[in-house]
Amino acid sequence: MSEMTVVGKYIPSINALSKVTGQNKMLQDMKMQGMLYGKVFRSTQVHARISKIDVSKARKLPGVRAVITAADLPPRVYCYSPDSVDEEILCSKKVRYIGDEIAAVAADSVEIAQEALSLIEVEYEPLPGTFDTVKAMESNAPLVHEDKGSNIVGELDKEFGDIEKGFAESDHIFEDYFVSSRQAHCCMETRGCIAQYAAGGSYTVWAPTQGPHFTRTQLAEALGVDKAKVRVIDTAAGGAFGQKVMMDTNVPIAAYLSKFTGRPVKLVNTREEEFFNSRTSYEFKVHLKTGVTKEGKILAKQARVILDNGAYSDQGFNMVRFAGVVYSVLYDAPNVKYQGCLVYTNNQPSTAYRGFGNQQIGFAFEAHLDQIAAKLGLDPMEIRLLNANKTGYTKATKAFINTCPFKECIEETARLSGWAEKRKLYDKQDKNKRFQRGIGMAMMTHTGCSTRNGGFLAGEAYIKISEDGIVSLITPIVELGQGGTTAMAQIVAEGMGVKMEDVRIINADTEIIPFDPGAFGSRQTFIDGHAALAAARDAKKEMLSVAATMLDCKEEELDAADGMVFMKNKPDDPKVSTRDVAKYVVTQKGTLISGYGLYADETAPEGGRTKAFATYIPTYAFGCQAIEVEVDQKTGKVEILKITAVTDSGRTINPLLAEGQIHGALAQGLGYAYTEEYVIDEGKVLTDSFVDYKVPRAEDMPEMVLDFIESNDLGPYGVKGIGESGLVPTQAALANAVYQATGVLIKELPVKPEKILKELKRRGTC
Repeated sequence: MSEMTVVGKYIPSINALSKVTGQNKMLQDMKMQGMLYGKVFRSTQVHARISKIDVSKARKLPGVRAVITAADLPPRVYCYSPDSVDEEILCSKKVRYIGDEIAAVAADSVEIAQEALSLIEVEYEPLPGTFDTVKAMESNAPLVHEDKGSNIVGELDKEFGDIEKGFAESDHIFEDYFVSSRQAHCCMETRGCIAQYAAGGSYTVWAPTQGPHFTRTQLAEALGVDKAKVRVIDTAAGGAFGQKVMMDTNVPIAAYLSKFTGRPVKLVNTREEEFFNSRTSYEFKVHLKTGVTKEGKILAKQARVILDNGAYSDQGFNMVRFAGVVYSVLYDAPNVKYQGCLVYTNNQPSTAYRGFGNQQIGFAFEAHLDQIAAKLGLDPMEIRLLNANKTGYTKATKAFINTCPFKECIEETARLSGWAEKRKLYDKQDKNKRFQRGIGMAMMTHTGCSTRNGGFLAGEAYIKISEDGIVSLITPIVELGQGGTTAMAQIVAEGMGVKMEDVRIINADTEIIPFDPGAFGSRQTFIDGHAALAAARDAKKEMLSVAATMLDCKEEELDAADGMVFMKNKPDDPKVSTRDVAKYVVTQKGTLISGYGLYADETAPEGGRTKAFATYIPTYAFGCQAIEVEVDQKTGKVEILKITAVTDSGRTINPLLAEGQIHGALAQGLGYAYTEEYVIDEGKVLTDSFVDYKVPRAEDMPEMVLDFIESNDLGPYGVKGIGESGLVPTQAALANAVYQATGVLIKELPVKPEKILKELKRRGTC
């Protein structure tokens, strides 16, 4: 009975049936007695002072229950980061981007609220804007926030080893410049919430969020109330991908509208609002300088990175730091320098996106590395293997890598993609032919379990067992469609030895669940899974103690699996079901069985954020992808023929859901690489619908070949988080494939046909 019965098995999501039958109610489906509908009046100016706001006509419209401006609210500025407090709920004196919130309406219907917006009159005094991050850093640039004294939000400068010595010892030095553009999250469900104010000054919010407790903290800060007066109930999410880590400004606006009306207020973005107001990923501008030996060994690598913060701060500086860590750790170089800068502009604010900056910095360096390999006459696979990470401490940063299947990921990707044969074949093709094929590779490392950035890396879980044997896990796991609740159920079923169908998950309500930051950083299966497993083992010990009384034996002689308790060494002896044990303990002993689990990363620093790259990430995950393409040199069009993705999963809890995670990641990665172009012109978003912003559809996806390398790491049953890593190498793999096919390396995402064609024409190829 030592073989696992639940972990590692293909098990459908426990939420699947409710989703496909429509029983899984989304925020859009929710209605409450007396509910009003909110709408927000937003700035049409990129940068301007507000000289006058007139809402008198809107307040007189029949069916309007409240119209609020900054004048109706306590003066308060808030932000996720205490070092970058810079945002009002409603703008009082100045707007800083198109879409900035100025006023809000609550009405009997969405239509009335929308009509009320048309009656609000605002007069502006336009100010010069700044839209390019490099120009925004100049001393004479218009200031987005005058009180900050500069458009530079924050800077980071890290050096490991001796970078100048490394360059001096290099046989070749290569420099290049890359731009990783913004990407919209494009969740099927737009952002929104329902807020209810209650007598006594408390607030309840229903909203899809990646962290209910995180949202609770942010809302309390924005409103200036005690957290004890805020309750957040997480609703079923129609996608998140980092967008719902931070609280949306709609939430405090709806809370105030509810306070002014005494009724619940629902406030939901339209799709157009979602594009220009709900925040995108960060644009990266990356300058790279790399020194190598003539054999291709990296001796020095240096990056200077500038991120577009947009008008208000969010996760930007955390992303500057995280991008620096993964850049510094990937490849075992002895000398590394990383400089990052976060800059205010009058563009739409940015936020977290799945991959958290790794795909942006990864695209730059992995494409850069292919160019180095070409100039040295090396196979791209060869140069990566030559500089591979290894288990143990990295040379430069001294970051510790617990398990490192770096080479295994590359070698398995090469095998599954037919790398060696196709590289040779495509190198020999007639370059004068219209259609050219190529295959490209890219590597990545990512966190397998979040970071220690907040000084907190812990999780807690409780188990209660009812008299009928149903096991309820109280856990802060957030279900975003990724299968987190299913993974928790599997871990508990395996840890206790009960049947999967006997496990229930209780989550989503901050009044019930333990504190937890939320679903981000590929952390939940690792952190909350550890806590769930500890609770399961605690409950199992009690269960076996009771079963020992029932079977008249010693507790240590028993084990449990698949809903049965049995003798370890005498499998044919009498057994008892876990359900019978639960019934016995209630009816015969008059007690209950429960379990408690706590996981805490003991090496996480106390008292705040860590600045040490060496201890920033507790465990690293690796992965490799290869993409095969055919390029039409007359049009620049790229047909993606096949993508091979090999991911280090530590241990795969559920192969079915893990494959789904990678499939989804590849779709997002390919969209970012090729079809999704987020266009902002002088602060105005031009791609505000799916007509202009092209996300890949199912029919657009190529053949996908997946595999997982099980390195058996530190997570429960050896798992590593894989929620983000699947899209990190995709952009570079595509760019590198086009590079082999055409000799053109596109250095600004997305890799659009017109960019390819322009370079081909410049070279006289077409």
